[in-house]
Amino acid sequence: MDRKRPRELVGPSVDWALRTSNRVRRALIRLERATLRVERPIGKAVGTPRLNPLYHTGTISVFLFAIVVATGIYVTFFFQYGFSASYDAISRLEANFVGRVIRAVHRYASQALVVTSLLHGWRMVFQDRFRGPRWLAWTTGVVMMVFVWVIGVTGYWLLWDRRSQALNDLLTRTIGGSAAGLDFLLDNVLTPVAKTGWPFILLLFFIHAGVSIGVGVLLYYHLKRLNRPLVFPPRYWMMTIGGAIVVVALLWPVGILPPVDPGHVAGTIPLDPFYLFLLPPGLGLPPGLVWGGFVVVAGLLTALPWALRRPPLEPIVVDPERCTGCTLCVADCPYGALEMIPTDNGPHRQLAALVDDRCVSCGICIGSCPVEALTLGPVPAEELWDETRRLAATGSSPRIVYTCERHAVFSGGTLIGESVEDADHPVHVIPVTCLGMVHPDLIGTALDAGAGDVQVLGCPPADCANREGNTWMQARIDRTRVPRLKKPYLGRVFSDWVAPTEFTFSLDHPGSQPVADPCDRPAPSRLARVAMLVALATVLSIVASQLPFTARPTDAAFVTVALDHRGGAPIEGFGFPVDLAAGTASRLIVQADGAVVLDETYPPAEVDGAPHSLAYEQIELTPGQHTVRVELFDRQEQTRPWLLFDGTVGLDGGEVFALSYSDSRTGSRADVGKSLFFETTLGHNSGCRVCHSLVPGKVVVGPSLDGVATRAADRVPGMSAKEYLRQSIVDPSAYVVEGFPDAMLKNFDELLTDQEIDDLVAFLLTLE
Repeated sequence: MDRKRPRELVGPSVDWALRTSNRVRRALIRLERATLRVERPIGKAVGTPRLNPLYHTGTISVFLFAIVVATGIYVTFFFQYGFSASYDAISRLEANFVGRVIRAVHRYASQALVVTSLLHGWRMVFQDRFRGPRWLAWTTGVVMMVFVWVIGVTGYWLLWDRRSQALNDLLTRTIGGSAAGLDFLLDNVLTPVAKTGWPFILLLFFIHAGVSIGVGVLLYYHLKRLNRPLVFPPRYWMMTIGGAIVVVALLWPVGILPPVDPGHVAGTIPLDPFYLFLLPPGLGLPPGLVWGGFVVVAGLLTALPWALRRPPLEPIVVDPERCTGCTLCVADCPYGALEMIPTDNGPHRQLAALVDDRCVSCGICIGSCPVEALTLGPVPAEELWDETRRLAATGSSPRIVYTCERHAVFSGGTLIGESVEDADHPVHVIPVTCLGMVHPDLIGTALDAGAGDVQVLGCPPADCANREGNTWMQARIDRTRVPRLKKPYLGRVFSDWVAPTEFTFSLDHPGSQPVADPCDRPAPSRLARVAMLVALATVLSIVASQLPFTARPTDAAFVTVALDHRGGAPIEGFGFPVDLAAGTASRLIVQADGAVVLDETYPPAEVDGAPHSLAYEQIELTPGQHTVRVELFDRQEQTRPWLLFDGTVGLDGGEVFALSYSDSRTGSRADVGKSLFFETTLGHNSGCRVCHSLVPGKVVVGPSLDGVATRAADRVPGMSAKEYLRQSIVDPSAYVVEGFPDAMLKNFDELLTDQEIDDLVAFLLTLE
């Protein structure tokens, strides 16, 4: 066929100038044209539009998220909280065959989830399905994508391995500039004060699990405005994808990296660009710039529906004089944009009414209405019927082709609205917004007016720009959904559901792709081809997640100095005199081999009700022997510094020499123990108040501790109250109070220092 270059889209009953002349719309059409060219090899590889995975990215994402949640719950059953405890728990899981496979499925499904979610979002952009009434689905989708990223990063962080070490470094650079952030890090991550680290790991777990719940809530709102939302892909897709991930998990276990080693830098680690893409720029650029850019991009994407505002498309108009209240339009609308309202006037008990903020102007309801009571804006529906009759009578038994807007703008040179001479008979193309706009009686009208046959040419299964237009049209032709095509016209109607780039081919080969239902199961031979494609994509994602990245160079050595100090207070392990009244900002001076490598003053900031100077410095040195000297000025009018360290250290490449300084406890031991009992600050919480009350007779989980000092004196013969209370803290199973479960934590000797346990016992001895 000799086809001309396409001009402006024209056709009856639709204001095409308004729909296609917008600059943004034209730009989106160019994006779709480029994207479809890239996608074309995938369509050819699978052999049928029904099996193109790109058309199912939304529902596949939900399915993958369900896999991630299910496998994550399984892993949680074996998880423990603490730096060493979490690593050891995952090591044991990795040593078990079932656990190893499930953990690998968890990881690979998570990576695939990022890919399918991004592809789904991209398709929503170039198909112009993010503006207007669709803004809620778009914004919740963007936020869910951010949440998925948070879930993935915290998931990596929960395993205290070398990746966690790199994330700790990024976190330190990001929030270390604030007093509250640095205090949090010094208490929980960077110094020996962090102890077992269970509060930090527990916090990460709550973020990990809580944000996962948030995704579920957002998914509800993501689908809220849709009629008949398709949550999961067809069953054969779930079996294919699930099976491919399991097979790859069996053949390629995730493995486990070495644990965090505070004495060495992270070195080179597998990057996983799906979740840890911020690590490279995060370690090379100012963290504020990196995170600020990330927030700006997320904000711009969220605001896209308003930044690229949709032209004021004409919504559906209901003619109350014609409407019979049949409810067919309400049943067919994919977006719940129509509802039936009772009426007291006229011959009908109810009429259709528009829900203004939901109509996307797709026109599917027009194809449902048997009485032409619905129009797109003021344009009369009769014009479409009149144009059909005119074209059907033009030429010898012409073919009338109804095609949707997407295919019309990708017509490969066909001049929409004009005739194209075919070798056998003329072909007249009539564009509509969506093929769901075509009523079966309109097809009958074309055939009665002289058309030899009719072809409906629209989007592939699961890829309709208006969700259900192709499905409803095929069901009407197959007479499985009302309104139905009349029986005398069967056999003279061809349907083709293909990508817009296949418009020309389908025009020349009508009826070659007649299946519009995405749930229609294809032949096993075709599924095998798809399974291989999915497995290949999974393997490629695994390879990408193993990209090497040097978090910190191993050809250098480092000295770290951590300080949490109130000027004038004694530092743990040093005999400095107490002079809080003279306290001021702390000045640290670090010398290496006689040269000053650090000289910084840290103004005090309010921490736990007192002014503290906080510092965490990492000083890079060449490997080898170095004489290191650390000095501190922390008092007004101080002329000579306090000497914190002076010695020779030998450092290999990648090795870290850590120095940490914090204040000694002040006040009576009982007072300190009372603070510890009621402490809620992350990193110091013993949890006493959670399970024990000090009110007489009040039982929480364990018994009330009112009068515990008196009872403890006689609890075990030959054991003093002090000895009994200490024993009950470090070994709670030794003496369990009758009537109460043995539910007390068994690792307080790890969570608390000996001094803290003595302080706690001193407080309990006051409860007589």
